[in-house]
Amino acid sequence: MDNILHFYYQSIDEVKQQQNTYSVNYLTNRDVERNYFAPLSVATSFHVDDEYIFSNYMDSICYSIHTPYTSNLYTETMTHKHSFFELMYVKRGTVHMKIENDDFTYGAGSLCLLNRNTRHIETDISDTDIYYVGIEPQFITNWPQTISLPFGKKSILKNFFRKNLAEQMKYKKDYINFTPLTESVSLTVILEEIIAAYAQKRTGYQFDIYSSLCRLFATLDDDALYKASYISMAENRQCLVVEQAKKLIDEKHGCIKRYELADQLSYSDEYLSRIIKKYTGYTLKAYCQRMQMLEAARLLKSTSLPITQIASSLGYENRTQFYHNFKHEFHMTPAQYRTSHS
Repeated sequence: MDNILHFYYQSIDEVKQQQNTYSVNYLTNRDVERNYFAPLSVATSFHVDDEYIFSNYMDSICYSIHTPYTSNLYTETMTHKHSFFELMYVKRGTVHMKIENDDFTYGAGSLCLLNRNTRHIETDISDTDIYYVGIEPQFITNWPQTISLPFGKKSILKNFFRKNLAEQMKYKKDYINFTPLTESVSLTVILEEIIAAYAQKRTGYQFDIYSSLCRLFATLDDDALYKASYISMAENRQCLVVEQAKKLIDEKHGCIKRYELADQLSYSDEYLSRIIKKYTGYTLKAYCQRMQMLEAARLLKSTSLPITQIASSLGYENRTQFYHNFKHEFHMTPAQYRTSHS
């Protein structure tokens, strides 16, 4: 198709070295949220002949990253989450995926719709073709009034978006698994329509996209075509508070005081300590310390900063304590860790 940028790389290392906007950012940052640049995007992960091709189609840009099949780009995925809802559709083959602490296998025709905060990793996509639809919340909330969403009263999709669109609900770990009930159903044509609309950008193409999404949602909501299983992992208030606390701690790389956390969440530090221990197995101090050490490990691998500077940036005035905590977490000194990952 026209209007698609193509990037050709010979190895996974060559991809990781790229600094452009279209680099596969999650290959170099384990904690990246994989934020793209549009309210809606369709990405594909395909094996074509002797190539592995990752493509992204959206309003602002369309691009494809080509690597040899032997580069094993598909093995480099890391545990991640998104700032948008992600719908994964398996066109061909089998996908093995871990969602939070649960393992799933998705065959051809299966789908999974993930909430924004739900951590996941594709543990095996070595022989499969996949479509990913990224839907940012504002795409649903700003849906044109002239085009009705095809959600009935008992729609599982309507229930999912209603529960998770509110800003304070983005910490919930909800997802839906869709299993096809008939071999005749295929969403490939609908998804290729959206890709073609973005690639060609004909006059009025935005309405083509809304039309295609309506048919996609209607197909998934048809209980004669798909069996849908709604999994919610953060229904109660304690889980929600823990996820909010973990997000604040992660953003600060563990460098946050108990009273600061309590002030931001409007709960006592004793209560936060108790529920964090309950849901993570770590005391609040230990959880913060672990986040500090994970950030230290990232800096040791990705920068040439002196170890003393890394320790200082994480709030350690006592270098001995920093070395002790790091060795407790990784069973080696910071210098040994940097050497082993150089």
